[in-house]
Amino acid sequence: MEEKAVLAIILRHFWVETSQKREGLGLVGELILRPNKGIWIQLKRREYDFK
Repeated sequence: MEEKAVLAIILRHFWVETSQKREGLGLVGELILRPNKGIWIQLKRREYDFK
């Protein structure tokens, strides 16, 4: 439950982007399909306009 709360806070305050292409991930077929070396992401702070 705590992980969901932390993830919700991160997604509420940041844009999540990656510069990697899907073709360059090298997918591994396990129980779920996942990249073998992970995905590098960038977090960019959202700008709020409170008027």
